Amino acid sequence: MITSNVLRQPLLHCALIGSLAFFVYGGIAEDTAPVRGEIHFSAADIDTLKTEWRQQLGRPLTPEEFAASLQAKVDERILIEEALARGWDRTDPIVRQRLRDNLAFTEHGHDDDADLLATAKALGMPLLDPVVRKRLLLRMQATLRSEAEVVPSDEQLARYAASAETTARRWHLSHVLRTGPSAESQLRALPHIAPEAAARHSEPFLAGNIFTDATDSSLAKAFGPGFVKQLEALPTRQWAGPVSSVFGEHLVWIEQRQTQRITVERDKAYLAWHAAQEHAALQRGLAALRQQYRVSWED
Repeated sequence: MITSNVLRQPLLHCALIGSLAFFVYGGIAEDTAPVRGEIHFSAADIDTLKTEWRQQLGRPLTPEEFAASLQAKVDERILIEEALARGWDRTDPIVRQRLRDNLAFTEHGHDDDADLLATAKALGMPLLDPVVRKRLLLRMQATLRSEAEVVPSDEQLARYAASAETTARRWHLSHVLRTGPSAESQLRALPHIAPEAAARHSEPFLAGNIFTDATDSSLAKAFGPGFVKQLEALPTRQWAGPVSSVFGEHLVWIEQRQTQRITVERDKAYLAWHAAQEHAALQRGLAALRQQYRVSWED
């Protein structure tokens, strides 16, 4: 259940609220559904969320990114609230010790244990202390994951192993780099050259001009994201391009590209299957908990 208190840009925010309600809650819950708790994010909370992401990304969040980041924040808060509802701020030894330490040098430092923990909760410490929050969050996530099926049948595991098979590509290629505004025209003006002579006609490139048995990931590290995707449409055994990278423009000679099937070993298949089951159990648990909390925020 989710609402917004202040809509300064009604059209944008209404669209956002609609997508968030569908994306996070799987549809709009009925008003008559039982509500276990209320969670509210102030305008300052929302501004902090946006500012933190702006600092990381170097730009403002898109509406879709904001919806996803708010979803993560809502889920975190729901799990912590659920942990508190289960009394883990009083029974978890790590949380208890942390809260006692926080109050050790205050006027409450000599209170008995029960009063000390009650004071910590009244002051909102379980929600404010980052160590306590993390402990409660991780323990709650682990509890939901523990509901996962843990023993697959041989047939289940065989099907999962087959579906988990992947393909890996190996590239054998040469390239010539040019930078600057006339890079493309310079590349097109190059005479026919042998691929092994690429370095003599290229501007300096730290990773080299000839790649043998390179993987998609190694090429992405050398040239930046998006480079490999452009190679997929290029012919083999001839110069083609230009292909753009984070460094400039390239002519590329693909000598060979190989695709091989990688079979997942049974032990690795089990670990992957188990992780998938735990993730599914966590999502099921979250979906059930989301229906028990009404969430609002100011913008």
